[in-house]
Amino acid sequence: MSLIRPNDHDPIAVHHAWMHFIVLIWGFTGVLGRLISVNALDLVWHRILLAVVFLWAYQRFLGARIQHIKSIKLGRTLALNGLVLMVHWVTFYAAIKLSNISLTLACLSTGPLFTAFLEPLFFRRRLAWSEVGVSFGVVVGLLMVVGSVDGQGLAIAVGLLSSALSALFSVLNGRIVREMEAASISFWELLSGFVGLTIYLAATGTLADSVAAPNLNDWAYLALLASFCTAFAFVQSVRIMRYLSPFTVVLTISMEPIYGILLALLVFGADEAMPALFYVGFAVVLLMLLANAWMQRRRRAKLST
Repeated sequence: MSLIRPNDHDPIAVHHAWMHFIVLIWGFTGVLGRLISVNALDLVWHRILLAVVFLWAYQRFLGARIQHIKSIKLGRTLALNGLVLMVHWVTFYAAIKLSNISLTLACLSTGPLFTAFLEPLFFRRRLAWSEVGVSFGVVVGLLMVVGSVDGQGLAIAVGLLSSALSALFSVLNGRIVREMEAASISFWELLSGFVGLTIYLAATGTLADSVAAPNLNDWAYLALLASFCTAFAFVQSVRIMRYLSPFTVVLTISMEPIYGILLALLVFGADEAMPALFYVGFAVVLLMLLANAWMQRRRRAKLST
């Protein structure tokens, strides 16, 4: 087994372990977001800047190059995707700072609910009634989560907006994934998000304050967030997808909220504890997502026979 990256000689169990490790890393981003003292806008500006640098350096280390954008249409799509990703991250960290990691990740787990309605819109296919049923179950679970907390309406609204933007980003990326190598797509999208956020901060007269905002501890956490949790994890996840089926990947990624909440409880203890109804509702949401993944697997199996 390679300590740097998975390879063709590793057994399948190693690739499964790598995928869970990457999802665990993604689950840790919420913890880092809470540990970093700066506001959501400043946090995301520094994360994207450092991630662009680390991703470029990592590609150079692997002997790969960032591909050039071949058309104006592709450039517009990449720019839009980058802005969507940037706002998703801003709203994600804003929700954490408004409430806590557990509530934010519960909201973020509703992403497949938004995807179920966005995919037919962008790919011009019929809405699957099974996905509508799963979406209804997700809404029921989410209502239980919402009903378990008081005074968190704004945090829940921001968290759900972040979830919707995450789903939109995934759907938009699905339209261009075959036009460019994945790491290059990520580089240009991150660069677009950085430029967009920089323009916004400059227009509001807060860019200089944002640049100077992090303290010494923040810089250490930001470097970890941008390098290990963003550039490294992204490249490795793309590589692992060569060895695992889409169903396995989706099923593993659905574990991210669970890992994130467990890590938050481990690091912050009682500050992240939620009422029992919250965890029941969260479990309902996850069961619906697993049921949806199972139904999609059966549907693809039927189409291939």
